[in-house]
Amino acid sequence: MSIGERVKHVRELVKLTQQQFANEIEISQGRLSEIEKNKCKPSAETLISLSKKYDINLNWLLLGEGRPNKS
Repeated sequence: MSIGERVKHVRELVKLTQQQFANEIEISQGRLSEIEKNKCKPSAETLISLSKKYDINLNWLLLGEGRPNKS
C-alpha cells in the first residue's frame, strides 16, 4: 500500500469526503486528490496534522509498518 493509499484509507475510515478531509488537515481538495492518486507526496506538516488529528501512527503512514493507530 502506498502513502497515498494509506491517506485515502484514513479518510475512508473517518467517513469524510475529500473536501471535508482536506479542510480538516488544512490542504486543498485538489492537493488531497493528487496525494491519494500518488501524483505527489504529502508534506511533513500534512502528515503530522493527520497523525495528531486522527491518532495515526506516523511509521504506518510513511512506511506502512506497524499498526495504523498509535494506541
